[in-house]
Amino acid sequence: MDDKKNRILCMKQYLEEYAEELHPVTVTVIIKHLDTAGVQSSCQTVIRELGQLTATGVDVVCNTGKPSQYFFGDRHSELPELRLLIDAVSASRFIPSRKASALIKKLSAFASVHQSGELRRSLYTDKQARSAGDKAYFAVDLLHTAQSTGKKIVCKYFD
Repeated sequence: MDDKKNRILCMKQYLEEYAEELHPVTVTVIIKHLDTAGVQSSCQTVIRELGQLTATGVDVVCNTGKPSQYFFGDRHSELPELRLLIDAVSASRFIPSRKASALIKKLSAFASVHQSGELRRSLYTDKQARSAGDKAYFAVDLLHTAQSTGKKIVCKYFD
């Protein structure tokens, strides 16, 4: 049973990471990946467990044909949404450069390997205007938390 769980999880992770509509994978490719990961499998086993993934709500799409091709259908975010979020992070002046890079890397993880390359485009931003520290980044979170919990916010203005 443990080998079955490992195989299903390994297949799901591989499909999320590599298989998309423009880059579907065959059962043979999935078996090669499983062998690389040290998990034994057969063609019938992979097909049956892909069906089990689909039955449990994972959106595995099958392009029927010779050979059948599979890809991960429903992702958390669409590519245009991720581009918009990454552009917003890149353009934001209060987020320090290293924090912006970390956020962009995290957002890129929601796309497949093929799509994440498309997300690494460079948006022109004025680098001089970036914040040097994390204080503004955490201050925005603190303000948002206070506002959402209904607490008063007191500000001191200075030059």
